[in-house]
Amino acid sequence: MTKDEVNAFVIAMIEAGSNIQAIGTIGYVLAEPVDPTDKEAYRRIALVSSAFGERDHLKEDIIAYLHEIGRVIEIPEEPGTDLM
Repeated sequence: MTKDEVNAFVIAMIEAGSNIQAIGTIGYVLAEPVDPTDKEAYRRIALVSSAFGERDHLKEDIIAYLHEIGRVIEIPEEPGTDLM
């Protein structure tokens, strides 16, 4: 997968039924469908994931795009930690 395909990848995952979301700025999740009882969605999500191929090198770009479109689970900052 190339950087130019990030937006298309995210949109395809959403259309497949994935509840793809950034986890703060540290990662993202994509395997769980919006409707966990939708067995066909798991197949569609796997097909999209396979079709776009390797994307580890684009993690930051995927996270940034998910933030742009508002698909983010914010991580609350813990008092007294340097995690954020």
